[in-house]
Amino acid sequence: MSTNSDNRSCGEAWDIGLAGRSAVVVGTGPAIGRACVEGLARVGAQVACLDRDASAAHDSAAAARALGVESSAHTVDVLDRESVHDTFAQIARQRGGIDILVNVVGSSRWSPTADASDDDWDTVFALNLRQQWVVAQEALHLMIPARQGSIVAISSVSALASSTLHGAYGAAKAGVNSLVRTLAIENGQYGVRVNAIAPGTIDTPARAGDTALAAKVPLQRRGRPSDIGGAAVFLASAAASYITGQVLVVDGGVSATHALIDMSSDDQNHSE
Repeated sequence: MSTNSDNRSCGEAWDIGLAGRSAVVVGTGPAIGRACVEGLARVGAQVACLDRDASAAHDSAAAARALGVESSAHTVDVLDRESVHDTFAQIARQRGGIDILVNVVGSSRWSPTADASDDDWDTVFALNLRQQWVVAQEALHLMIPARQGSIVAISSVSALASSTLHGAYGAAKAGVNSLVRTLAIENGQYGVRVNAIAPGTIDTPARAGDTALAAKVPLQRRGRPSDIGGAAVFLASAAASYITGQVLVVDGGVSATHALIDMSSDDQNHSE
């Protein structure tokens, strides 16, 4: 997605440059992945929906088509490089390339780090870090010759601050952030931008019971999948054409909060 020619003033109407672009969303389940698909479709991108669950891919593709754009569904195993390579090659043949990649795939297994099994640790790293590398690498093999592209990886606030039971997950997501920065500085010369989004608590079907968390968020609500979808659209777009190697935190202000001091309540008489 070439955006080097953008030279608009702040007062001009802004074309975010995604209409007709070839976008791939990996991990298109009914929450964040679906929101990324729908967000890209709303601004006119043609979206290929990839998931290991065929029904999730087909449902997201149908949602995109309902918004008036071309969309295709593909079953893929992100732990199998050949599966990723073949699927990307098919999409590139059909659409003339891949301009945008949004990778939502991730998984967690919670346990005290001292008790984590080798299998738990390896699985969490494979699904959160290794596959991000494999998927991004396969996309880069198409984007570098085209000398343009935007990659968005979904990380987590667990990469930025530690929490109990998150040892493998937090370490893997921190690795994603490092990978994103490295890919950004290596591939900027080819016109490829690479960024990450670090969501906070998001109201998804898997975390539907965590309503008490909203009280801990400065914005007094949990995030919506569309909040992450909107961030992904922004990072993929011409509006972010000078942004690369960054981790965009979307957490309602939680990471801006002092962990020890709250001057509005019991800590009024305390200071650092």
